[in-house]
Amino acid sequence: MDVAPIVRYMLLCDDWRVDEDNDHRITIVGLLTSIYALDDPPYPLRYREFCVFLTLASGRGVGEGHIVCISEDTDEPVFATRRRTITFGPDPLEVIGVPFRIRDCTFPRAGRYSVQFWYNGVMLEERPLQLR
Repeated sequence: MDVAPIVRYMLLCDDWRVDEDNDHRITIVGLLTSIYALDDPPYPLRYREFCVFLTLASGRGVGEGHIVCISEDTDEPVFATRRRTITFGPDPLEVIGVPFRIRDCTFPRAGRYSVQFWYNGVMLEERPLQLR
């Protein structure tokens, strides 16, 4: 039976890297809570790339996950990643890392956005992202 995992961490960041000497060690680069538009005019803002790094536990079986971003001001979707297969091993206590890379995302206006993790059609976690 497939069981929805528990999201231990959901980090918005500039990048992530796997340690060369220990593939179980991940370095998170540049945590994101806000993005500042510097161009004139500032919006729409095309943001080249950012990442969402998840650590999941207590999952069983196989499921599909993806990231969705919506404007909290208008409830309009800004982007959604492709759905990807997430496979859990036999040990439900094992914590797995699941990275998503979002490229060339266009934010239409300043405001608050919600970056959400969906698993098998259910939103499990979300993080705010402020565009200024």
